[in-house]
Amino acid sequence: MSFEKEEDCAESRILDGVDILAKALEYREKLGWTETVLAELYAFVSFAVAYPDAFGALVDSYSSMKSGVPNFILIALVLNDLGRSAKNIRLDSGDMA
Repeated sequence: MSFEKEEDCAESRILDGVDILAKALEYREKLGWTETVLAELYAFVSFAVAYPDAFGALVDSYSSMKSGVPNFILIALVLNDLGRSAKNIRLDSGDMA
């Protein structure tokens, strides 16, 4: 919840010389997932940059299937492009039914 706007991840979005947020937004557009919660994506970007070889995400506060899981996949795709891999996703609560 501490990531509300793009500027909140301004200093933690570059990994291996790649702007993780920009690449994730490209995938977001390509896949048509334009309604995911951006604040959540900003947080995932910063966490992926901090822990690129141990990235896992907690999907909890937003619509799990319409935002949390797609945002996780966006970051996983970017990490994969960099030769890294996302490790796990934790579904803490949400609309899985």
